[in-house]
Amino acid sequence: MLFKNLFLTATEAVDAVIEAIGGIDGEVVSMTASADTAFTFAPANFISNLYYMGVGMLAIFVVIAAIIGVVYALDVIVKACSVKLPKN
Repeated sequence: MLFKNLFLTATEAVDAVIEAIGGIDGEVVSMTASADTAFTFAPANFISNLYYMGVGMLAIFVVIAAIIGVVYALDVIVKACSVKLPKN
């Protein structure tokens, strides 16, 4: 269902858009009729999408933690391998 319209040909895409806005009656189709139904707030959908938002935020946290870990490890390795120069 998520990738239902991902691989459409050009004519299938145009047909899908025409179907989504209510068809063509020989005149120019107004987008205002479908805009009323397209931008409705459904609290149940918002609550069900909180899971995906949480997973995305967790993934961002894991990536940032991995970057911090790599930078810290490189700092330790460089300090351990560096040559101490004698003072004049």
